[in-house]
Amino acid sequence: MGKDLNWIINRYMDLDYFPSAVVKVFGEKDVYYEKAFGNVNMDTFYDVASLTKIVTSTIILKLIIEGRVSLQSTLKEVLPPIGQYKNIKNKFGNTAIKELLIHSSGLIDWYPFYTQKGTFLQILEKVVKERERLEGTIYSDLNFMILGEVIKSSTNKSLEECLDYYIKKPLGISGIFYNPMDKKNIAPSSKGNIIEEEMCKERNLSFEKWRSNEKELIGEVNDGNSFYFFNGVAGHAGIFANVDAYLELGRMYLKSKNPLILNSMENHGGNRGLGWQLGDLYPYGCGHTGFTGTSIWISRERKVGTVIFSNRLMGNWKDSNLSLFRKEVHEYVIKNF
Repeated sequence: MGKDLNWIINRYMDLDYFPSAVVKVFGEKDVYYEKAFGNVNMDTFYDVASLTKIVTSTIILKLIIEGRVSLQSTLKEVLPPIGQYKNIKNKFGNTAIKELLIHSSGLIDWYPFYTQKGTFLQILEKVVKERERLEGTIYSDLNFMILGEVIKSSTNKSLEECLDYYIKKPLGISGIFYNPMDKKNIAPSSKGNIIEEEMCKERNLSFEKWRSNEKELIGEVNDGNSFYFFNGVAGHAGIFANVDAYLELGRMYLKSKNPLILNSMENHGGNRGLGWQLGDLYPYGCGHTGFTGTSIWISRERKVGTVIFSNRLMGNWKDSNLSLFRKEVHEYVIKNF
């Protein structure tokens, strides 16, 4: 079985989807498959990009379990400083934490905060003033930037401290952190921020502090908002981890009997759970992806999960569709593990 999974992964590497990958297939207790591909090892750290959101949503769920906040808590209740900002307060003051978690808040999908001067809320006020509240499910980094601020406000702790208290210590893991000090054994995530440069040009926004497009980013978060604006620590992106860290996080969801944790993996509309995504990419379960080439998928129904870390932005990202690769792996796991 593992031999055939090796073949699938090697085939996509040969197509230049990514130069390296680390993959683990796991159950509630056992590891069914593990292998590193390319110039990495099983303990190599990757910039997990939006898999940071799963850490953020997990911390929010734990704050709800503690009674600090609820799914129905509104921004004006859990983030009092927004009272000073008329447009945020009027348009989003009654937005509930649940709406942020399932991406139905009405916020736009992305905005380069680093192109403006001011605090997060000062810039968000400008962004909100210029745009109407949107309808439906819109996947938005802004939702999780705000949830990061909610975590800090509700705990009086930094996101690093909350990562340690709510994730690392309870799960007994060490291979996960913001802003790695040791740059050894970290896979490069990209060269500069070529994609975001184009996204800013499309929006007629200028920025003069781009990292060189010749420089491999190793141990520096790829995401522009996280790196340039939040100093590497944000609710939507910034975490570096090895696969074991997300295996243990996924395993917690596989094994949990807590009603809220179970409910988080259900469809709350738009194929969104409380932090999780559902749909064809995640057969019999849920998961999440990261822009840099990372993903996690768990199926309580089949009692199995898969963590895939790759660095697709170091491959031919312009002509590849990583969803094809992920779906093929997940479907193979369902049939064979």
